[in-house]
Amino acid sequence: MTDADSQEPPDEDSFAERLDFLCTNDPRGPFTNPQVVRMLGELGMPAPSSTYIWQLRTGRSDNPTKKTMDALADLFGVPRDYWASDTTTAAVNAMIVRLNGLKATGATPEQLHQQLRNFTKRMGQGVNPETMVEQLETLARLSEAGVTAATLERLKDSRVTNIAMRAVGLSDQGLNAAAAIIEQVRQLEGLPAAEPPAPAGT
Repeated sequence: MTDADSQEPPDEDSFAERLDFLCTNDPRGPFTNPQVVRMLGELGMPAPSSTYIWQLRTGRSDNPTKKTMDALADLFGVPRDYWASDTTTAAVNAMIVRLNGLKATGATPEQLHQQLRNFTKRMGQGVNPETMVEQLETLARLSEAGVTAATLERLKDSRVTNIAMRAVGLSDQGLNAAAAIIEQVRQLEGLPAAEPPAPAGT
């Protein structure tokens, strides 16, 4: 047995655990170590060896440089303080889990990754991450009422986000009523009709 094999597994909140979470749960992934290295290179970022990425993911190397940490944060579209701030890590991980849950609505991996980047940008502007997690939860509820993946793109408009936030707590009947009203406005503005929401329980 080598010294590396005898090492204890990384702590739950270690850099290794956080990096492995991103590699495994990125909406575009999961990614192997060679894929991470390749993507870093394609983006013109510092690209260590796949062996080094493996060492970082397993905790066998636990002292990455700031340049490496910043490059990995930028690659995955998370804030650069993701590695050091427990609050940021918890919020971002919750966003990623909820974004992955939207794949069932037809959202593409790239759309979901771009939305994560948008959230990261807004966090840098001082927006409360809990608010954005609530938006994702609302979006999940709306998708159950028949809202398509296009809603994800519309979240870029703060007015639409406010409308979505007002739907928090509505019953299935209330969501269907709100969707019907929005559909009427769409027709008045000459927009194509959206597909009708699926009946609750289907």
